[in-house]
Amino acid sequence: MLTSEKARPSVLPEPRLPDAAAHAFLSALKKPTRLLVAISGGSDSTGLLLALKQALETANHPLPHSLCAVTVDHRLRADSTKEARAVKALCERLSIPHRILEWTGEKPRSGLSAAARNARYGLLAQAADTLAADAVVTGHTLDDQVETIAMRAERSTEAALGLSGMACATLYERRLWVLRPFLQTTREAIRTFLTDAGETWIDDPSNDDTRSERVRIRNLRLEPDLAAITGAGQARRELSAQAAGWIARHARPVGMQAIQISLADTPAPTEAVRHALSTLAAILGGRPHRPAKTALDRLTTHLAKTGDFALTLSGCLIVRRKANLFLTRERRGLLPLPLPAGERRIWDGRYEIANHAGTDLIVTPGPSMAIAADLPHRMRTAMLANSPHIRTSEGKNDISGDDFAITPRLSLFDPFLPDFELALADGIARLLDREPAIACPV
Repeated sequence: MLTSEKARPSVLPEPRLPDAAAHAFLSALKKPTRLLVAISGGSDSTGLLLALKQALETANHPLPHSLCAVTVDHRLRADSTKEARAVKALCERLSIPHRILEWTGEKPRSGLSAAARNARYGLLAQAADTLAADAVVTGHTLDDQVETIAMRAERSTEAALGLSGMACATLYERRLWVLRPFLQTTREAIRTFLTDAGETWIDDPSNDDTRSERVRIRNLRLEPDLAAITGAGQARRELSAQAAGWIARHARPVGMQAIQISLADTPAPTEAVRHALSTLAAILGGRPHRPAKTALDRLTTHLAKTGDFALTLSGCLIVRRKANLFLTRERRGLLPLPLPAGERRIWDGRYEIANHAGTDLIVTPGPSMAIAADLPHRMRTAMLANSPHIRTSEGKNDISGDDFAITPRLSLFDPFLPDFELALADGIARLLDREPAIACPV
């Protein structure tokens, strides 16, 4: 794994033993915190639960933290229910409140892993509400981190993004922080810790299934370079901060999710400018991923020249006029969305809309509320049909503003916001007139 000398930490980190990792994590919490441990019964999550339990009992932490636990039964294996009950018995023995939540309903034939992940985090959020937890903690290890980086290295379009791996803290759906205390702890150390404590764990047979990319990477027995991982994380954080700073200095809103950027002091696109523009394009286009490197290269090639241009990138229309760049959602691909009474849904990846009326509504594309006459023609044309319009299901406009609520959504960040990108996400939220992320517990 390659990192710049600037990005490498001056003090090289060392892998942490489970008890040391648990103590360090609890000491880093900023206020009294109720932690929801996501435990499957495997060695990593079982070790996390036990290490946190022991740390709370043996150390004099200045803040009164507490634990609860949840097991998500995905119902994908015959033994999953029995294993969940075994975890419940462990938690009862440790006097830790525990819940079992099941992923019910029909499972998809394709994209099962992604669907299971989305279901799991939704259930974790549900459990956090039930158990009044402030944050979720998961047992992801240094081994998991190495595997994640190896897989992302094959696909990442920007090195600093893929090689940073998993963040120690990730905000789920703007409401719940997911924390990973064991990212500097090896699985071997966790299993030694459990064995010394006389505890056992459950081996998931899917961890040996070589049809999985992660299992194939795991079987390579890659050695972790903790200094490089830490350096890559710092580099990504710095890149995010630089991109956020550039946006704050150069960008201003010119309508609903429409932005003008001054290029007067940007003679050539730097890495931070590329990161800012690719992030803005994804969010204004309502996409969950940044554009591919080849598409971003096409934009920066145009920017390096002096002439005007117009192009689309990840669903975002980008227009240059003299020393200004204008961005908004392109007109294509905007579809109507039924909005049943009392429900909240996402339209076009860009808006979260709640129906407070006693009747069904429908969201359709329509004109922005205010379109400046001095905007480029293609921008004005796009803005005539890229904003949400709320009507009754019969197509009538006789509803009041109290019948619905519209909140801008950051499609790239709202599902999962790694703390590497917190500065950039908050900067764009301010630009789109939205509240910043809730405070991270650590």
